[in-house]
Amino acid sequence: MDYIDTWGLYQCFQGTDDEMVDSDCREYFFALQPNGKVFQCISTNDEMITLKYGEKVFRVNPKFYKRVEEPLYKVGDKVEIIEKSLVGQILDVNWHIKDDAPFYFLGVDGKKSGKRYRDCDLDLKEVDYIGHL
Repeated sequence: MDYIDTWGLYQCFQGTDDEMVDSDCREYFFALQPNGKVFQCISTNDEMITLKYGEKVFRVNPKFYKRVEEPLYKVGDKVEIIEKSLVGQILDVNWHIKDDAPFYFLGVDGKKSGKRYRDCDLDLKEVDYIGHL
């Protein structure tokens, strides 16, 4: 199966599914709390796939990889919160199982938002700052 350039979820649990994650990156992968996060598959080799989340990469067994649609925004993107005229940076891209759609957590003014944002709440910005417009 061709996984390269696909987006997906990787649902696994520390202590139960440890062998599914390469030992070189296992500690960092589980520290990320991967369940519900949307990863990009960037390569395959030796019966493993390499998943990317922001700038971090992890080698995992493809058994638990479930494809989803590519999110509109990616970790690190700068976006405008339309109703607030604020610019923030995407910190987390998660998947809402019930709605079958991505949602995002942002960083604004050095703080992580507690609110979930959807595609329709945001607009991509090519700016060098974060904060009020």
